[in-house]
Amino acid sequence: MKYHTQGDRKDVFNQDFPIPMQSPWAAEIIEKRKEGDDEPVHIINSEALLSGTTTFFSETDGPAPPRHPITVQKNDQLFSTRYTVRQLFQGRRVHQKYPLLAKAMQDAVEDSSDKIVETEIIMYCLQAGISDLQDRLPIKDLLKERILNHFRGVFHKAEEEGNLFGIMDKENKQDLFALPMELIETNFRPFLADLPKNFTQECMDAMAPYIDEANVTVNLNDDTFKFVGILPGVITRTNADSIFNDTLLWIFNYEDFLNDDYIIEAASIIYHPKRIQIAIVIGALAALVGLISISRRRRIS
Repeated sequence: MKYHTQGDRKDVFNQDFPIPMQSPWAAEIIEKRKEGDDEPVHIINSEALLSGTTTFFSETDGPAPPRHPITVQKNDQLFSTRYTVRQLFQGRRVHQKYPLLAKAMQDAVEDSSDKIVETEIIMYCLQAGISDLQDRLPIKDLLKERILNHFRGVFHKAEEEGNLFGIMDKENKQDLFALPMELIETNFRPFLADLPKNFTQECMDAMAPYIDEANVTVNLNDDTFKFVGILPGVITRTNADSIFNDTLLWIFNYEDFLNDDYIIEAASIIYHPKRIQIAIVIGALAALVGLISISRRRRIS
């Protein structure tokens, strides 16, 4: 399998779709500069021979990285060899997690709408962070709902007063979405007496991976994927967009796995004529021996 990505430095080296570069992958980084262009084109090529299932990222890597496990199988049979490839691009579940962001990614929106989207994402991350802490720092469901309702009220009041920019823009942000630490610390204070020690900081730490997830999802917005597969033999099954001899091509973008899973799959077969010929000869000889044996028995009887 080979990965090829190119673009400006930010597009190639950001974390929206990390290219595998560690063993068993052999990676090459190239920088090309066209005459008259100030910004060079950055290219990464990475390839490896795969067998079985390769997961790329596991649950321990957090929710942010795109999951795209691939399974490559070779099945040797008596008269043929079958090849199958299946890769699943796990859906980002944007409509379930933050429906306003899903709409914003499909439509042109004003800055004021962007802030409403940001509050939706903060609320999702807050709820997810509190849930992740339940094993180590459990709190009662009633207290959890009080905290969430309090934050909803803060955002709703700021929106009504036209002050969403004021409460969300107090900290420098390199990413589109960032954790408003001062706002979170301030609004956890009314609940400190009922919360475990250091809960506020632990909660912000637990929220951080979900903020990263939202940023990765948004950064996938302008990405297009081309997947080329070469299978030996005759193609027997595929959902490829186009086929040329033994080469299959899939072209898709973030919208194809914005919500639901996107799957690419193909199968092929190679027949072994010599084995078939040998089997026919052996079968014919066995039949001939059987007929001779039957004939001899009849003569004896």
